[in-house]
Amino acid sequence: MNQEPRTKNQASIKNRKLRIKSKCIFYFLSWSLLLGSWSFAAYAANYDIKEMTPAVRDALAGRQTRYSELQSAKRSGMAKENEQGYVDCSANSALCSAENHDRQVIYKTIAEQNDLGQAGLSQIQRAFAETIRERDSQ
Repeated sequence: MNQEPRTKNQASIKNRKLRIKSKCIFYFLSWSLLLGSWSFAAYAANYDIKEMTPAVRDALAGRQTRYSELQSAKRSGMAKENEQGYVDCSANSALCSAENHDRQVIYKTIAEQNDLGQAGLSQIQRAFAETIRERDSQ
């Protein structure tokens, strides 16, 4: 009987830590994107991109290329962030498809390289979504 609450508490602590680490990942990726720096050596969280694969490089470059267009679409109400860390568009589906593909590459890479599994992937997506919405509302 004592094991059950302890296990639930440990799971709760683990989930909380994962949310915090996921937010840190997003902040780092965002600043890297905005500053044009792809060096992850200075990243302090435990979960990061351990190997900068060509797919991740391409995803980061693609996000940087369309950043201003996506921000413009958000400001005009043509695009918005959803709860899963992706973009929903009422127009220009090519923009959203490309952005969502690149985000998926980044999210999956972080989850895979840190052995987080599907639950970890969902946590990463939600943390990124929350952080993007917070940043966009400022």
